[in-house]
Formats: sequence, structure tokens, C-alpha cells
Amino acid sequence: MKIELRKYQLTDIDEIVSIFKESILGTCNNDYNELQMDAWLSGVDKEKWNEVFLNHYSLVALCCGKIVGYGDISKEGYINHLYVLPLYQNKGIATLIVDELERISNCQITVDASITALPFFINRGYKIIKKQTVYRRGAALINYKMKK
Repeated sequence: MKIELRKYQLTDIDEIVSIFKESILGTCNNDYNELQMDAWLSGVDKEKWNEVFLNHYSLVALCCGKIVGYGDISKEGYINHLYVLPLYQNKGIATLIVDELERISNCQITVDASITALPFFINRGYKIIKKQTVYRRGAALINYKMKK
């Protein structure tokens, strides 16, 4: 399976939203309940996301011309998004994306990792700064502030 990375383009937003939704629903259901996942999914705002992705260093991962994952990092070193389609997880795609995001960053890198993503970041040498509870639409979502 050949994966190629390229910079995010405005026309990618619909596929990105689909990956975001499929990833949460397909992989986070062991760590978050339905109410929590619905609250998490309510954060989709295509216009705002486009602006963020264009201002950050944002990548998409392609397999056979199809976007299968994406990630972005701010100028300050904050990894904002990292999502891979469930069918393509555990194939090194998130690793490829984060390798590149880390490579271009000149600062300490931080991330607010979900319970589901926590082992991935720990395996990459990230350290937990603190456990956090984020409230969205009345649902309490646990994540972890991490740094590398």
C-alpha cells in the first residue's frame, strides 16, 4: 500500500469531515459513549476548519488517490487534528503524518490527545502534562494535554 502526503487544499474539506466522523464513530466507541461522540461530532464547522487548515501546516494522506487521513500543526507546535479512516488505521498512516508535522516544527509540540489516541502519542515519546475534561453540548469529554 503506497501512501503519499500532500498539503491540504480547500477542495478537501468534505472528505476531511467524512474522515473525522468515520474515525470517531469507528474507533472511539470503546472509550467514549454515544452522547460524548455526538458532542464531539457537533464541532464540525467547514468554514472555520478551512481557515484553520490553511493557516496551519496541514497534510492529507492519499492511498490510490483517495484521502484516508489528515493532520495539521500550528506555527506554535500544536497538533490540532490527526484522523485516519478506520479501515486504514494501524498501517502507519498517522505515523507518516506526525513524522512530517514534527519534522517541520521548530518548537515544542503539544497535543490534546483523546483516550483513543493516547497510546499512539505515548509510543512516540509524548509525555502527559495533565488529564483534562472538556465540556461540549453538556457532555464531558476526557483528553490529555501532552508535549514532546
